[in-house]
Amino acid sequence: MSDDLGSTEQLTLQEGRDRIQINAQGVRLLNGIAITAFLGCVTALIINHFKDQGTGAGGAYAGVIVSLLILFSLRRGAVRFALALILWGFALIPILFGMRTFGFGAPGVVCIPLSIMAASWALSVRHAVTLTVAVIVACLFYYALIKYQYIVPTEPEVSLRLIMLICIIIVALLLGLVGVRALRSEFDQVKELASSLQAKADELKRSEASFSSLFLSNPLPAISGDMQGHMLDVNHTFVSAFGYAREDLIGKSVQALGLFAHEEERRLVAKFTLRQGVVGYPVTMRLSNGEKRHYLISTSAFELSGGWRFVALFLDQTDRLAAEKAQHILTVELEQRVAKRTAELSDALQNLRRTQSDLVQAEKLASLGSMVAGIAHELNTPVGNALMVASTLLDQEKQFEAGLVNGLSRNTLNQFLFNIRDSGDILDRNLRRTADLINSFKQIAVDQTSEQRRDFDLQEVAHEVLVTLSPSLRKTKHILRNEIPQGIKLNSFPGPLEQVIMNMVNNSLRHAFDEEDFGIMRMSAELSSPDEVKISFSDNGKGIPAQHIQRIFDPFFTTKLGQGGSGLGLSIAYNIVTVMLGGRLEVHSELGQGTEFIIEIPLTAPVEQRSA
Repeated sequence: MSDDLGSTEQLTLQEGRDRIQINAQGVRLLNGIAITAFLGCVTALIINHFKDQGTGAGGAYAGVIVSLLILFSLRRGAVRFALALILWGFALIPILFGMRTFGFGAPGVVCIPLSIMAASWALSVRHAVTLTVAVIVACLFYYALIKYQYIVPTEPEVSLRLIMLICIIIVALLLGLVGVRALRSEFDQVKELASSLQAKADELKRSEASFSSLFLSNPLPAISGDMQGHMLDVNHTFVSAFGYAREDLIGKSVQALGLFAHEEERRLVAKFTLRQGVVGYPVTMRLSNGEKRHYLISTSAFELSGGWRFVALFLDQTDRLAAEKAQHILTVELEQRVAKRTAELSDALQNLRRTQSDLVQAEKLASLGSMVAGIAHELNTPVGNALMVASTLLDQEKQFEAGLVNGLSRNTLNQFLFNIRDSGDILDRNLRRTADLINSFKQIAVDQTSEQRRDFDLQEVAHEVLVTLSPSLRKTKHILRNEIPQGIKLNSFPGPLEQVIMNMVNNSLRHAFDEEDFGIMRMSAELSSPDEVKISFSDNGKGIPAQHIQRIFDPFFTTKLGQGGSGLGLSIAYNIVTVMLGGRLEVHSELGQGTEFIIEIPLTAPVEQRSA
């Protein structure tokens, strides 16, 4: 199947070579041939009509039809088809119609050799052979018909012969002009092709010279050779790098010289060079003194005027590999050192975490102790008032009993009832105050010690913190305002959240205000999303310097070291918000403009939470 396909392709190529290209001027000459044939056939028809002869009329009619078809084909651009109609028409019309009427003396018979010759150079060899065979068969057929008198030829008129002869001469002239024009065009193309080939040959020589110059001046060692592995050229870098003399390399094969330390590497390189070449393939080469060095080889095969060649470039990797090996050893040692140091740091970090946890617990206990002292101090007033009122009631009750024995006046009874009512009111107010303080303290103490999770209202938790801190705030000129609205429900850990708020209040009291300042602290909150609440704690104090902003949440960082500050308050608050409550804590502050802490926590605390 593949052989048949190859034969068909060769035949098509041969036909393409046999065809002559016809330019625009040749097309105009073909139009002239068709018009001449048309006029000749019309003239023949007119002569036959006036002489009342029907002889030759069929050929004239056929000539008119073929001429019109030729003109139509040329107008549509079918030049090759029009030329075929001309040549086949000039061959077959005289045979089919002329011989039938005039025998071998038909005037148009002289067109047959002309048509066959024109077909041989204008169409193709196949057209010329087919036309020749068809004409010979037709001539033999008509010869038999004439011999056995199936056809009786007549003598054509002299005028008809003259017209046909003139038309044939004109057609031959025009066909000759078409051939001359076509051959001249072909000759010009041949000259252009020869000139192009010469230019390409010169360019190839220049390329070879340029390649040779680049090859010799290449900074990398390079060799060039034939496909049998014999070296035809080496550059100066190769000679100096490998230590060979140039005359010891030229003409020798790579295998015979033993340039490759490993034969299997040489075979692989040779195999892939014949296919697509090699790029950066690692090989071990042997120098002239026997030393082995590591190279990356790149090869390519190409065709020159003298045949196929290969070129190979070598990039020395020995020093780089040695450096990489040393770097690898250093890296391994460094990793071991890092692992050892990491273990030491891990132990130190573990100790630091234990210390921090102890300090956090101490800070919580200290905070709780401070609250206990404050609550105890705050309870002294209502409890003392209640005791004083109770003792006063006891004295009045004794006076009332004595009055019953001696007799009571109405005024004395009214005064006793007034004192009872006034004392009861004082007792009720002081005892309710005491109960509120005890309930707030109890809730905060229980939440802080147990860190229990429960549902709560954010405004109520803030209120409990405000009540708890009120004894401490009364000793200052500062005010803590609770602006958190009711209805913000959370399922979280109220104790740690109260600890965060307390730490922020204590931080403001210690750092934001001077003793003579009248400070205002505000707590507000709003839902930032359906699942999160945004809590804001702000003061109108001195603000935080820019160089301290990035460190205020670091453990043990304080500007009041030795003055009552431990540096753990905001660090504990940050850990509680980010770890236990699953939120974020940010700070915004400018000197002289106060400070604002933004706490964003989910309404439902994470299920898995770690201790702060």
